[in-house]
Amino acid sequence: MRLTICWLFALTAFAVSPTLALAAAPTPAAPAKNASPMDNARKALNEVGDMNYQGKSLNDVIADLKDKSKVNVTIDPMVFQFGLDPNQPTVTVNLKQVKLKDGLRQALEPFNLKFGLTKDGLYISTEEGLTTKQLRQRVSVDCEGTAFGAAVKQLATDNGANIVIDPRLGDKANKAVTLKLEDVPLETAVRLLSEVADLGTVRMSNVLFITTPERAEKLRPSADGPTQPPPGNPVFPFPAGPGGPGVIGPPGVIFPGGMGNAVPGVVVPDRPVAEPKPEPKPEKPDEKPGKPEPGKQTEPGKPSGGR
Repeated sequence: MRLTICWLFALTAFAVSPTLALAAAPTPAAPAKNASPMDNARKALNEVGDMNYQGKSLNDVIADLKDKSKVNVTIDPMVFQFGLDPNQPTVTVNLKQVKLKDGLRQALEPFNLKFGLTKDGLYISTEEGLTTKQLRQRVSVDCEGTAFGAAVKQLATDNGANIVIDPRLGDKANKAVTLKLEDVPLETAVRLLSEVADLGTVRMSNVLFITTPERAEKLRPSADGPTQPPPGNPVFPFPAGPGGPGVIGPPGVIFPGGMGNAVPGVVVPDRPVAEPKPEPKPEKPDEKPGKPEPGKQTEPGKPSGGR
């Protein structure tokens, strides 16, 4: 009888509060946060596999890269001024079990091109073009009492840039900074954050190095200056070729003079030839010099001409 009462009590308690029986059940794990495009791109570039291209064009390699990595890939249009034809079958690579980034590096080497990550994906250009693209990405900063090192590290992570903080700074790298910037180049944001933290920044190729102002000043003579946008931005500054001054092509692009229609898929009109100006006609001389015109009096004391 006592056992029956105990069972009835247990059943009654379950009916009144069913959550008591579920309290000990394991809580499902929270869904993982979606990886950022930058994280996905880094992961894709580190994937290991075979890379086999036999007589493929650069466009073929890039299309295959997009398909494999699911990462946006962009070629700097400036590289075409050097006569690069991305449709020519000039890429031959046969590599086994290599990281995608190592295979891509070898595929681009014959073209003297480099690649790097930006917030928009993978960017292919010359070394100088890639550095300018990475360090002049537009960013916004909103720091209020944020540790300097954390703010700079976040900028580097989100934009794929190489920003190095001198490890000898110690606690100086954790100084709280307050700064708000809207739509400025990444390099400008880093330099201003460093200034607010009483630190200095120098550029060494594609690396922004942050250290004490004294060390920065010591490194400056051998360092590179701040990156600069092309003159006349957004028009690309192509040099004048042997055919004369540059020709304005599609909006935002200037092709070198004498280049004609060398760029596939882009038709550039010929430069108009200026017509020569007519030579000025010489003034008609007087038929009889010295003879005054009819009705015109000579000055007193001066002969009127002739003998």
